[in-house]
Amino acid sequence: MYRYDERILNTLMDKYENSLLYTGENQRHQTISLSVTKKTLPEYFDESSRVYETIHAQLTEMEQKGFLKLVWKNKKVGHILEKCVLCPEMADEIYFYLHRQPKTEKENKILRICDEYKGLHPVTDNFLVWVEGRLSEKKSVKQYLDPDRPEEFRDRLKLLYAILTNSDEVFFREFSVRFWKDSKIAEKELQAAAGIIARFSEDEGLKELEAEQVLEEFGICKNPSWVMMKGCGRFCIVSDEISASSVSQDLSDIVLQNASVYERYGEKDCSTEQKWLPLNDFSGGIGISSADIQNVIWDKTHLPHSVVTIENLTSFHRFFRPDTLILYLGGYHNKVKRLFLKNLYESCKNAGVTFEHFGDIDCGGFRIWRDLREKTGIPFQTLKMDEETYLSHLEFGKALTAGDRERLKSMAEDSYFAEQRELFGLMLEKGIKIEQECVRIS
Repeated sequence: MYRYDERILNTLMDKYENSLLYTGENQRHQTISLSVTKKTLPEYFDESSRVYETIHAQLTEMEQKGFLKLVWKNKKVGHILEKCVLCPEMADEIYFYLHRQPKTEKENKILRICDEYKGLHPVTDNFLVWVEGRLSEKKSVKQYLDPDRPEEFRDRLKLLYAILTNSDEVFFREFSVRFWKDSKIAEKELQAAAGIIARFSEDEGLKELEAEQVLEEFGICKNPSWVMMKGCGRFCIVSDEISASSVSQDLSDIVLQNASVYERYGEKDCSTEQKWLPLNDFSGGIGISSADIQNVIWDKTHLPHSVVTIENLTSFHRFFRPDTLILYLGGYHNKVKRLFLKNLYESCKNAGVTFEHFGDIDCGGFRIWRDLREKTGIPFQTLKMDEETYLSHLEFGKALTAGDRERLKSMAEDSYFAEQRELFGLMLEKGIKIEQECVRIS
């Protein structure tokens, strides 16, 4: 027989646990009740059955136990039920009857799990402070965990720690097998964990990223990471046995790791000139896998005059400037692209090569520029992200959102963006932002 009494008691106890009466903070008399309507108890109004008699019998028994009081329409007992009112002084007995744990016991289990993971990583520490704070204020934590499933919370913390301490590149499904022994669980759980990391990390740049980009920062990728580039410059890939940082300029004693490079050029000997891959031979550009990034070295006798990083793919394909090495970032950079840029900068920094970033003239574009400078240590300048470019492309612009305006105001007050302060004021005045796809470089 279906237990309508347990269903109604559980509903009333849920309301009780979420009330000021439960926390003892109520300032006035408060009752916990459930109105009997077609929405809350549709079976009761089913005229084709006599289920209402079962409901009456079960709830009358609960009233006799002192768990609740029944309110009948027109005070006609046993006729039409209007409301069920909880008797909170019987809460302990009701918990025992329902085989239900009190909310405080569930919360204490969560707090004990928090203690297990304190001090392991700053991000998890920040998250745990939030959880403990919400519980102490008697607020909901269901955005990130279910108090009824403490083991799932423990598993989530294990996952967070595994992501934050991951040191090698691994694909989603590989990580899923490693962590859950199942290749198909990963995506949903990883995205939830990425959201927590982005929110509770002290790295503000992570808050701008999609879940997949956050995970890439910790070496967990849906697909292999690639660096796309074109333009001016020559490079080669050295073997794993030889450190790129120890390679001499003439490369006369290096054997290339990637035999396909030789096959592509139809050469098998190792003379110096045939080791280099000239980028200008690839008009559409070339991609380097993350597996080869750390083994890329540059010919210092054929360096570009400038290096330009570009946010968007359309602009990357369209962009051309002689004597320039052009790199596609794809919005925010990741660990792989930063490693590539740092190695490139080491080869170029004493040769007068300039580094520039070309992005959208909006909050995101300038935040990416700042993040790029801070995380690579490279003194990137902005390219075509100035007042003149802005004013000459207004007709192609998009309206600022309310969020854009708030972020621009905040950025204008940040000393880091002192040089852009007038531009930000102009953007607020015009109410327009510019995407880089409409900006052509001559």
